[in-house]
Amino acid sequence: CFTCTFYSQKNDENGNCSGEGIEFPTTNLYELESRVLTDHWSIPYKREESLGKCLIASTYLARLGLSDSDENCKRFMDRCMPEAFKKLLTSSAVHKWGTEIHEGIYNMLMLLVDLVAERVKQDPIPVGLLGVLTMAFNPDNEYHFKNRMKVCQRNWADVFGEGNMHAVSPISTFQKEPHGWLVDLVNRFAELGGFSAIQSKLNSEDIELGAISALVQPFGVCAEYLNSSVVQPMLDPVIHKMIKYVQNVEEKDLKDKRLVSIPELLSGIKLLCMRFQPDLVTAVDDLRLDILLRMLKSPHFSAKMNSLKEV
Repeated sequence: CFTCTFYSQKNDENGNCSGEGIEFPTTNLYELESRVLTDHWSIPYKREESLGKCLIASTYLARLGLSDSDENCKRFMDRCMPEAFKKLLTSSAVHKWGTEIHEGIYNMLMLLVDLVAERVKQDPIPVGLLGVLTMAFNPDNEYHFKNRMKVCQRNWADVFGEGNMHAVSPISTFQKEPHGWLVDLVNRFAELGGFSAIQSKLNSEDIELGAISALVQPFGVCAEYLNSSVVQPMLDPVIHKMIKYVQNVEEKDLKDKRLVSIPELLSGIKLLCMRFQPDLVTAVDDLRLDILLRMLKSPHFSAKMNSLKEV
């Protein structure tokens, strides 16, 4: 198995590794860093190359609850991997690449979805990884814009049942672009239990605002492609709960540094409202302006600075 070394190795019917005693492919990490963290970057896009190996190994470690405790795995997830996907998805060079490279990036994105879906089932909430997932789910990045005419590679009705897919291509006559590859990524995340895991986290009693914001952002950016009949019942309670929470924030609360996440959270909530609760969009906009004004008037320096940054 190219992804990892096993002291007791077993392969399933698909040839994937399973077992314990995984050793993260450190040599591949070093090679990947030398290729990603440089001005003249060249990022591998095949499963058997360094990015694919590190993603697959990280997913196995995440499944065993070991991804954060493995120093090299954490180094990969925190620094190298986000930069790799940032360059693959947002660089202007995207438009010069051929079909093989675009298909390879699609495969790397599927491996990223596998990793986040495993890791988000555990604590603590992986805020950084969810940020990379948000980037991967953003239909406006260079990669998805370039591939907006692609159709889905799988029939998701076979997986979820007709009409029960979590993501669908827009049927609007104004939106002729299927964004099938993006739809594939979102449905793959759902297939692996990612949506259920996020719903469970959002329903936690002691969850912090920053974590809620991180959990909401991936859905906000791709809200236009979410199937409202499936996803809306999951997200509506969060929308109403967060609006009510922000409405009840008192002046004394504004000094709490954790509240710096409120503007970002409300921007994600607004995107969801535009898709699921259009009658609440104006209320959320007003709430964002109100909280920014209150932070600006606050005697607390950090609140003032954060509001200015948001404005």
